[in-house]
Amino acid sequence: MTAPFGLPAFRLLFAARATSYVGTYLAPIAVAFAILDNGGGATAVGLSFAAWTLAQVTMLAFGGVVGDRLPRRVVMIGSDTASTAVRTAMGVLLLSGHAQVWELIALQGCGGAAVAFYSPASYGLVREVVPEDQLQQANGLLAIARYAAFPLGAAIGGSIVALIGSGTALLVDAGTYAASAALLSRIDVESIARAGAGFLRELREGWSAFVEQTWVWVLVLFVSLYFLITYAPFFVLGPYVAKQSMHGAGSWAFVVTGEGLGSLLGGLAGLRVRFRRPLVATGALFTLTAVQNLILAFHPTTLLLTPAAAGAGFAFALGSVVWDTTLQRMVAPEKLARVASYGWMGAMVFLPAGYALAGPISTVIGLKADLAIAAAWVVASTLFVIRLRVVREVGLEEGTDAVPAAAQ
Repeated sequence: MTAPFGLPAFRLLFAARATSYVGTYLAPIAVAFAILDNGGGATAVGLSFAAWTLAQVTMLAFGGVVGDRLPRRVVMIGSDTASTAVRTAMGVLLLSGHAQVWELIALQGCGGAAVAFYSPASYGLVREVVPEDQLQQANGLLAIARYAAFPLGAAIGGSIVALIGSGTALLVDAGTYAASAALLSRIDVESIARAGAGFLRELREGWSAFVEQTWVWVLVLFVSLYFLITYAPFFVLGPYVAKQSMHGAGSWAFVVTGEGLGSLLGGLAGLRVRFRRPLVATGALFTLTAVQNLILAFHPTTLLLTPAAAGAGFAFALGSVVWDTTLQRMVAPEKLARVASYGWMGAMVFLPAGYALAGPISTVIGLKADLAIAAAWVVASTLFVIRLRVVREVGLEEGTDAVPAAAQ
């Protein structure tokens, strides 16, 4: 089960990702309450998330080409270094007492641009340091690192924000990026990334590789609409509801921590379980994400929201492991960063609008109606997508049933 840990390069990659993830899940709470504490409302919180995501989406295609042209480890180190600078600037502004909401939103945009180069290169680096027969285990272990960091980061973030302040929390986040860069610098791997005939031609080749497999772009489109209609309203309106009707940052930290614990269980399941029709099975679980929206709309209590968020986290984490492994196995290694970048870009293309519009839409139609529509949509759309033939026929391995993967 832990065979990839026998590879020194994977151990360093795992440690880097685990460290960085703690900061990743610490930051949203810090940013949200930094905005709220400096006079912003739900709309401003949404705009800060939108700025991050819009910049990330805009730069992802370029990040994919860079990740296939330059050593992926070097690209990831550069991304971490830039992210360290962004979070340090935000923390210093807040601690100095001179932070303006617009400045925080602008720096969020810079942060989003920085991380756009990280994820595509990371897909490629995993493929370079791990043998193909260990990919699912490696992705499962990375998912465990990610989602174990989820509750830890959320708890640390909520505690620091509540007891000290958002500025200090963001400086801690900067430290995690710096530690990740230091760990990545120690990885010794011969990269297969090579510069091709030209930047624009490589963009086109990546797009062709992305669209030639129908299941890839169909699921990317589905996820993009999920982020717009279901995901964004929950995470924009959630902190606002927590501040108004619950117990502020502490309550929201419990909810996010619950989602992290559920995600950790999903990562563990992804490490062990394979399905005959993996995308159908994980898609059916995806309908669980509707529950947290309904509870936030009609009975927002920490006691109910926390387990509902845990169910959503489980479904999303398990689906992510299945998706990552399938993509790495079915896409040529030399094109993987570009295909992954188009996948990330397509999935998140509507997310900035979702973040920006969640506040205004809830003002017009009402918060409860907004969240109820979000819940209904994810159930209906998921049931539609998993009935499509191009999705049902995709399998990790021909003829496998839903059984534990053999330990390596």
